[in-house]
Amino acid sequence: MQRGDRGQKAPGRGALRSVLPVLGAVALGVVLVLSTESGPLRTRLAGRVLGMVVLLVGMGAYLGAERRRRRTEKDFADRPWLRRPAAEGSPADDGQHASSSDAPGAAAGGPQGAPRANLEGMLVNADDALLALRDLASHGDPADYGVLPTLLRRIGFASWEEMGPVRAIRLRRNGRWWLAPRSGGELSERDYDRLTSLEAALNINDDVMGRSWPERMSPTWRLTQVLSEIAGLRPVESAPGSVPSLIGGVEGDGEWACRLRFANAVENLPAPFRIEMAFQANLERGLFGIGVVTPRPGCLALMGARSEAAWARAYALRLALLLARRAFAASRRVERVVVNCHEHGSRETLLSLDLSHEALERLAATSGKASVVDRGLPSDPALRFSLDAAGWFRTVEPFLELEGEQLSPAARYREPELDGAPCTDALAASCGARTVSDLGIMEKAPRAAAWNAIVGELGTTTQGAVSRLMALRDETGDLTVAQACERACAALVEGTADVSDLGGLARLFVDGGTLGSAVAQARRALGEGQVTPDQLETALDTLQQAISPIEQTGIYLDDADCVYRYFNSVPERVSYNLSHRGDDRRVRLVPDEYYIAHSCAARILGLLGRHDEALAHAEALVRMAPATPDAALSKVRCLEEQSRIFESAELLMRAIEFSSTARDMSICFYRLAFMEWKLGRSDLAVACYQRAISLHEEVAAQARDELADLLEAGGPGLAPLDDKDVVPALEAGGIPAGPVDLLRERLGAAAGACVDAGVLSAARPLMGAFVELTRDDALTDVYRSLMRP
Repeated sequence: MQRGDRGQKAPGRGALRSVLPVLGAVALGVVLVLSTESGPLRTRLAGRVLGMVVLLVGMGAYLGAERRRRRTEKDFADRPWLRRPAAEGSPADDGQHASSSDAPGAAAGGPQGAPRANLEGMLVNADDALLALRDLASHGDPADYGVLPTLLRRIGFASWEEMGPVRAIRLRRNGRWWLAPRSGGELSERDYDRLTSLEAALNINDDVMGRSWPERMSPTWRLTQVLSEIAGLRPVESAPGSVPSLIGGVEGDGEWACRLRFANAVENLPAPFRIEMAFQANLERGLFGIGVVTPRPGCLALMGARSEAAWARAYALRLALLLARRAFAASRRVERVVVNCHEHGSRETLLSLDLSHEALERLAATSGKASVVDRGLPSDPALRFSLDAAGWFRTVEPFLELEGEQLSPAARYREPELDGAPCTDALAASCGARTVSDLGIMEKAPRAAAWNAIVGELGTTTQGAVSRLMALRDETGDLTVAQACERACAALVEGTADVSDLGGLARLFVDGGTLGSAVAQARRALGEGQVTPDQLETALDTLQQAISPIEQTGIYLDDADCVYRYFNSVPERVSYNLSHRGDDRRVRLVPDEYYIAHSCAARILGLLGRHDEALAHAEALVRMAPATPDAALSKVRCLEEQSRIFESAELLMRAIEFSSTARDMSICFYRLAFMEWKLGRSDLAVACYQRAISLHEEVAAQARDELADLLEAGGPGLAPLDDKDVVPALEAGGIPAGPVDLLRERLGAAAGACVDAGVLSAARPLMGAFVELTRDDALTDVYRSLMRP
C-alpha cells in the first residue's frame, strides 16, 4: 500500500467490518450449544437457551446493520453531498473523486477545493435570479450547494415557465431570502406559491448547511428537524436601528411599545417561508390578534415525504404558535392571543387559535413531534379547524375577527374633530394639544358624521327624507350641520336632488353650497387640457362671487379669541400646535372649499397674466395656512412669475424648515433647485435636486430627469455629489438641509402618544409620515396595524 493510501478505507470494508461481530456472535452461540451436550439437564437446557439467544441477537444485529448500510448507500447515491470528504490525494469510497469542497479538483479549470460560483453572490447580482439558478443547476457541482439541488427537483423548478425577471434579496433583518418580480407587478397565486417555495428551498438549505448533523442522518430527517423547530424560533439579534431606539425611548408598557416590540420581533424571525401578517392589539382588554398567511400544501412539496397537506397543516400550527409566543413576549399585559391562518389571496380563516399562556405551552410541547405530521393536529379546545377529503383545511369561523369590536373598538377611530375630551399628559407634551379635537384638520367632519348617522333613516320618499333632515336641523347644535340640512331639503323640494341618489345628496350635504359649487367649476376648468381665456374668466367670476361675501363679513379673520387655520395633514396640525404653545386663542378650522377657492383663483389669475391679483390670493393662503408648504408654494409661483427669484428662494428655504413631512420637504427642495439655477448657482441646484431625490420617491423621478438635463447642459465642471457630501454642500451654500432628525423624533413621539391614548385616527397619518422618513418593515407593520377596519 502506498504511503498516501495508508489508513484509507478500501471499497466494501465498511460492510465487512459490520459483519465480523455478527460472525463472532454466531460462533459463540454454536460453541454454547455444543458445549452443553453433556452434564445435568438443567445445565444443558440453560446452555442451549443461551446459545439460541446469542444466535438470534447476532442475526438481528446483522439484519439491522444491513438495513442501515443499504439505506445510507441509497441516500449517498441520491445525495452525494452527504459523503464524507475523501482524504487529500486519495479516492473517495466509490472510487471516484470526491465532489465536496474539501476534495481536490472539484471544478475543472478552477482553483483546488473552490466552488465555481458563490450562491449568494450569484443570486444577488443576477438580473433574473431564476435564470441564475437554472444556470447553476446545469453547471454547478451539487456538492457545493447542500440539499438545494434536491429541493429544486422536488418543487419542479426545472419545469417552470418564464414569469419575468425576478430579483433576489437577502433580508438585512433575518438573513432570509426574498424573491420578487423586477416589474413590481402583482403575482398570480400560482407564481406566488412558486416564488415562496423557492425562497423556502433556499432558506432551508441555509439552515441545513449551517448546522452540524449526525453523519448518517438522511436529508429528509434533517428537513424534518428544521421544520419541527419552527414554533420555537427566536428573533435574530438586529443591529441598532430605528425600531430598537424607539422602543428604548418608550417608558412603561403601553400599546405603542407592544406594537413596536411585536413587529420588530416578527421581522427578525428566520422562518423558512416568508411571514406575511397583520395584527391588532387592545391592551385594555388584554387582547392581541394576528392574521397570517400560511403556505398551501403544494408549497411543501420540497419535503418529498408523506402528504404535502400533512406538512402544510403542521407548518400552519407551528407558525401560529411562533407568532403567538412573540405577542405574549411583546407585553406583560397581553393575556389572550388569537391567531387566524389563511391562504395568500384570501381572507377566509382556515385555522384559528385562541391561546392563553397555558394553552400556548401545551400546544408547543406537541407541535414539534412527528405525530403532528403523521397523525394530524391535536384535538384541543384552543384549536378550531376542519379538514376536507384531501386533508387540507376547510374554512372555519375564527375565535375573534381582527376587525371586530373587541380588538378594534370603533371609538378608537372616531374623528378627532368630534372629540372634546382633554388630552393625556403625553399627548399634550408630544402634540401640543389641550383636547383631542386639537388634532383635527377637517372642518367638514361634523357634517360628515351627521350624514353618516342619518343616511339609513332617510327612507325612499322625498317627504320622508325632508322630514328626517328637518328634525336633524332642530336637534343639532352645529350651525354648519343645520345649514346643510336646509340646503339638502331645498334641493329635494325643488327637484334638483333626488332621494335615490344618495351619493349626490351626500356631496350636497357635506360639501355643497355656493362656495362648493364654485370650486367644483373652477377645478373642472383648470383640469381641461385646452382651456380658453373665456372659460377661465367665467370660472374666476364664479369664484369671486362666492368668496366676496365671506371676505366682506370677515368670518375667517383672526380675532382676540380665535384664529382660523387650514391644515393639509395631521403632522401639519401637530407642528403648528407645538410652535404656537403660547397662543391661548382657540383654533377654528377653515373649510377646505375656502382654501381651495383662493388656490384656484391664484392659479387662474396667473394663467391670465394678472400676477398682482394672483399674489393677493396666495397671501391669503399663507395667512390661513402658515404651517402648510402648499400655501408657500402657491406664493412662490406668483413671485416667480414676477421674476422675484430671491424672494422665491428665501420663501422656499423657510418652507423647508417648517415642513412636517418628507414629501413636502422634497417638493420644496425640488422647486428650490430651479430657483438656484435661475440665480446662477448650478452647483447648489444639483445639491437641491439630490436632496429632493433622497427624501421622497414620489418626487424623485421628476427630479432625476431634470438633474440629468442640468448636468448635460451644465458643462464639464458640473457633476453629481456623493451622497455624504450633499448636506455639507447645501449648508455651505446657506441652504438648510431640513430638520429631518428633529422631524423624525417629533413624529415618532406624537404617533406613540396617540396610540397609547387610543386616538388611532390621528396616530395613523402621523405614523405614515414617520415611515416616509424611516423606511423599515417593522414600522410599516405597525402603520398597517393602525388602519381603520
